[in-house]
Amino acid sequence: MDKLANMVAGGFEGVDKKFEDVDKKFEDVDKKLEDIDKKMVTKDEFRSLEKKVDKLDYQMDEVYDILKRFEENDILNLQKRVQILEKAVRALAVNQTSK
Repeated sequence: MDKLANMVAGGFEGVDKKFEDVDKKFEDVDKKLEDIDKKMVTKDEFRSLEKKVDKLDYQMDEVYDILKRFEENDILNLQKRVQILEKAVRALAVNQTSK
């Protein structure tokens, strides 16, 4: 009987160490999950960020439209100036030929 008890006890040798290793692995997994939870944002935070991005997109579109209008305006102003200069050059040419 003692021999059988020793055999059974021998089969359990090192089991404590294995359980400690498993516990350590579970603790590591728990720590990693906690780290992930800290990095994650809530739905409300995500929606808030999404709204901010949408607002920035809208503002960028507005700025682009304003710049486009300025460019068009500048081109129109330049065309008007060219026309005025052309008229002035023609007038000067007429004055020069009439003298």
